[in-house]
Amino acid sequence: METSPDKPDNPVPPEPVRKRRVLVLSVAVVVLFVKLWVAATTFGTNDVLYFERFAAGVRKVGPVNIYGLHLTALYNHPPLIGWMLLVMNHLTRLGFSFPFLIRVPASVADVVTTLLIFEMLRARRSLREATAAALLVACSPVLFIISGFHGNTDPVFVMFTLLSAYLLIHRPWPALTWPAPALAGVAFALALSVKLVPIVVLPTLLLLAARLGRRQLASFAVGSAVVMLPLWGPVVLRQWRPFHQDVLEYTGSSVRQWGSVEFAHLAHEPTSAITFLTGPGRFLALLFSALLPALLLYWRRDAALPAIGLSLALFLLLSPAFATQYMAWPLAAAYLIDLGAATLYNLSAGALLAEVYNRWNGGLPWDVSLARPLLPKEVAALAVVWALLLLVVIVGLRRITKPAGAERLPMLEQSANPVPHLRPHRVDRTSFLQRGSAAVRR
Repeated sequence: METSPDKPDNPVPPEPVRKRRVLVLSVAVVVLFVKLWVAATTFGTNDVLYFERFAAGVRKVGPVNIYGLHLTALYNHPPLIGWMLLVMNHLTRLGFSFPFLIRVPASVADVVTTLLIFEMLRARRSLREATAAALLVACSPVLFIISGFHGNTDPVFVMFTLLSAYLLIHRPWPALTWPAPALAGVAFALALSVKLVPIVVLPTLLLLAARLGRRQLASFAVGSAVVMLPLWGPVVLRQWRPFHQDVLEYTGSSVRQWGSVEFAHLAHEPTSAITFLTGPGRFLALLFSALLPALLLYWRRDAALPAIGLSLALFLLLSPAFATQYMAWPLAAAYLIDLGAATLYNLSAGALLAEVYNRWNGGLPWDVSLARPLLPKEVAALAVVWALLLLVVIVGLRRITKPAGAERLPMLEQSANPVPHLRPHRVDRTSFLQRGSAAVRR
């Protein structure tokens, strides 16, 4: 069987892959149009109102000095968001609705994420599993609600993070050693400039880049610097104090109904224990989520995909902070670990979000969603979601700690040619929200 030039150790029959890719892309585009229709016909959540206020701040003082403004909602976003809002301000003057615009980046990002999941999995698992995983990401109820209705940027950083990993793992241009690592660095820096969460994946990405060679590691660093210096430099030099306080030291919403903090409340732990979890404990969670997958990947060279998924899943699992949009963090990456466990998390989280947002909207049809703390029955359901995310992590740990070689390249995709020895040729409405609670924040 002829091998693929961009993955020389993986036999790739082109026609079945092409058909599945078209299927995945077609479904993702159809879902995109539905999300955009929802974005065009609804207002969304409190976050849309907050972003409108941030956009007004950018109009007033620009995307750098906005960190010095004292806004009613805390501006806790990395530097790329200010420039995104600057572009949206220009588009609103052309007649576009801001509530629509703020949901376009996440909705489009989900299409790219879907394709990345397909391409990453088809090279390491069966074509059937790659197709199923990609379709489940494309049709995810979590991503539909967060990207199409909620109005935040979490799915955008997920896309850039997975793109960075894809470029380091698959290296689309094997004849050139530096473009893929450099672009991976650019993608990672863009992800970090949307939200700080991708920092947990950095050790794994650096290890992947280092394995390619010193020049490739340097290319990754240069690609990151090309983005970070112009975006972060002016903010650090001119607005360091508010940027450090509001972005780098942001601890999340004061309403914490998730994971370790919720369990501590249920166990009637002293206030000092909860203060530790939400203070120094959050840095321990960050370090553990960042270093453990990289250390395991150092031991198991062929476990790059589950290591990426494990970083994001562990971070949300251990995070003392919570907001509903955080559920999008590990969703796509969980499919790099295991189809079944990821789907259980996907569907359970989606069902919970549908119920919660329906209550916040006052029933169907959805339009303006006022975020409130979860009810006791919803907290119980959230504990089930947390347990299923724990299952994803456990499966990821088991997959990585299997003997080397267990993550085999697929050999099951048969050529359309029935003769086994022949080799196929490869062809390749704001007033209501103004009374809104700040219970759920970015």
